Amino acid sequence: MPEISVPWGDDSWTISLPESWTVEQVAKPTTWPAPDDWADRLARALAEPSSGMPLSKLLSARRNGRIALILEDMTRHSPLDKILPIVLREIDHAGISRERIEVVFAGGMHPPMTPRQAAQKLGPAMANSRWRCNPWKDDSAYEYVGRIGRMKLHIDRGVVESDLRIVISSVSVHVQAGFGGGYKMLLPGCASLETIRHLHRLGLDEMRHQLVGTESVLNPMRRVIDAGGLLVDQAHGATFAVQYVLDDDNRPSFVSAGEVIPTQQMLAKQCAVTSGVLIEKPADIVITNAFPRDTDLWQSFKSIANTRWALRPGGIIICLTRCEAAMQGMRVPRWPINPAWMRRIVRWLGPETLSSLVTRLVPRLAGDAAFFVSIATQTLHRNPIVLVSPILHATGGKFPGIELFAAPAEAMALADELLGGGPQRVIVFPTGGTTYPVPQEN
Repeated sequence: MPEISVPWGDDSWTISLPESWTVEQVAKPTTWPAPDDWADRLARALAEPSSGMPLSKLLSARRNGRIALILEDMTRHSPLDKILPIVLREIDHAGISRERIEVVFAGGMHPPMTPRQAAQKLGPAMANSRWRCNPWKDDSAYEYVGRIGRMKLHIDRGVVESDLRIVISSVSVHVQAGFGGGYKMLLPGCASLETIRHLHRLGLDEMRHQLVGTESVLNPMRRVIDAGGLLVDQAHGATFAVQYVLDDDNRPSFVSAGEVIPTQQMLAKQCAVTSGVLIEKPADIVITNAFPRDTDLWQSFKSIANTRWALRPGGIIICLTRCEAAMQGMRVPRWPINPAWMRRIVRWLGPETLSSLVTRLVPRLAGDAAFFVSIATQTLHRNPIVLVSPILHATGGKFPGIELFAAPAEAMALADELLGGGPQRVIVFPTGGTTYPVPQEN
């Protein structure tokens, strides 16, 4: 009986597959282990950036100014407790008091962090520091900095009015923006609710095609993100980027610093090499593990969107996810329609019509959630989705049209039934949250 093993928290999960299934590929990223001197390399990058002025000169010119550290929240795994002391040495050397530093967790519409979570992320070097999360529920906390097309750009006032913004983030694959990092920490990370909603509506029509892993010039969301970041810099102050690609142990294997856009683009190219996996032939079944984006259903869904392009039309997606935070405030319609009927409705109406209808009938799903509704309907139109999550199953979490099971055996039995039994070709993504398929060109 074939077996697969996937990361599961700090451990792994070994799963037996049906005898008739053949694992044709285990799509693992080709990550490089971080060098032992990664901290020294990061310190050198601050002093010798890939573009722009060194951090020390930017800080020295703003000794009496306000410094904002723009950081990732708990949905990302950067070792901030080890990275921040390196940045703080530069701030201290410039003679800037800690009272002039504010920490902002760029979580967009993510649930706010608890004091315990913040302390865990910041580490001892920043104990008792002022920190806050993006206040997306408070419209009065934002400042208008300009317009990009029809989108009004409102960014956190404290972030905009800072004399220097130091963005510290990993660069990893992103289902809609191609790759994360860079000015994405400001937009949508530090943006108002309406701005976030408008941004997430961009490119939804293009989601019929693969956007994950696309370079910035070809990606509609990334182009707007970069334009928005430049508007913030034009409004006030400057932004310096500290960015890196993480290895399997969440340590920086590649580091860079300097001006935001060239730094992000350089690391995005490196990320494409490590996270893009060549797929020779679409599979009948894709088993994607949401790790390391398996905090909740919102984050876990990205592994489905990332890897669905490795599947043939009519093939089955089986998503494995821990979902420790379960739905994490995600409120979805609880219509009394079983998944099989929902898939029929999607096929009858079409994904665009149904997605538009759902967001009109349930206004709270507009904006950020509209992205997930659109991805779900587009995927269900082409491929059934089966979810395996013991925690989500125990807490009663549901998403219309998606089958949910507590154990992999039940999910595989359903997949076998839907495909009519017999031999099935399988591709496994052990880290589907940060991996994507690169179809082989004919």
